[in-house]
Amino acid sequence: MSRTESVVNKLEKGRAECAYKCVEEAINRLNNKEQKEYRSYSRKIPTMILTNGLGQTLAFIKSKSEKGNAYSLIYDQLTEYMKSDSTLKIQMPSGESDLVKWVISSDSVTYRYIEQEILAFLNWLKRFAEGLIEEEG
Repeated sequence: MSRTESVVNKLEKGRAECAYKCVEEAINRLNNKEQKEYRSYSRKIPTMILTNGLGQTLAFIKSKSEKGNAYSLIYDQLTEYMKSDSTLKIQMPSGESDLVKWVISSDSVTYRYIEQEILAFLNWLKRFAEGLIEEEG
């Protein structure tokens, strides 16, 4: 295995571990209705990012966040993930507390890195949410 493959495997493993913990947190903190919403939102958010852009999608999620709801939990989890060591080339500065503010104030190259990192993480989040949270009906 080459060094590049090793780095990629380490990144994917970090993303997967973080996403799994996030979905477990959702299962433990949210009621059944909110868990279903969390599952649904984790599936829809990547498409929203690709359609509307990361900044607009994060602003939407933040606007829909109410204390303890699924949107709020996802927003908080994305923020914590971007502060973690599991990210590739970009990490949210430790002094920054607002994800959307950091994203919209970034230059275009940094914005693209953030967008790709969040999409990669959401891919894992969606997989685990679909596997661990039962679908309605």
